[in-house]
Amino acid sequence: MRTLMLSLILVALNITAATAQEFSTVQLYEDADAYKIYSLLLPHEESYAFAEDALMIPKNAAAQDVSGACLRQADAKRFKGAIAYYNRVREKKWLFQRHFQIAKAYRVVGKEVISALRDRPQRAVSYVLMSPVGFNRDKTQAIVFMESACGGLCGSRRLHFLEKIDGKWKEAAIATCAGAS
Repeated sequence: MRTLMLSLILVALNITAATAQEFSTVQLYEDADAYKIYSLLLPHEESYAFAEDALMIPKNAAAQDVSGACLRQADAKRFKGAIAYYNRVREKKWLFQRHFQIAKAYRVVGKEVISALRDRPQRAVSYVLMSPVGFNRDKTQAIVFMESACGGLCGSRRLHFLEKIDGKWKEAAIATCAGAS
């Protein structure tokens, strides 16, 4: 009986430790520069225009691979530092906070809310998935993936490459693969 009780306690401790480890791998996303970039780009997303009541932003950051961006070699070399950091930061699990500075009302929601959305009308399904932002070492270049969904075949997805010029973030003139419907 004593052996059985000890075994049950060990099993319970292992389950508790595994659960705590799972939750500790998720981190709050708090990068102020990243939220400036999101706030700059969000109003230009297709789903932003369709969202009537509030734009929905999934609370979990997306982990999109940059290797499929169809970058020219010169552009990949130019953004090498930002790409390297992006590839490291996208591997972690991040939770977005309510730090977006946009004119439209928005909600940071779980995937269960997104998956329960009806396909029509478009205003009912407007949300934007985003990756964490990859910066170069001195935070003068950045990369972020955004996917806009607005119901049915309405949506787009692409990597944005940005540069900080005179203290302001601006999209770089870089040709990449993008998807739209």
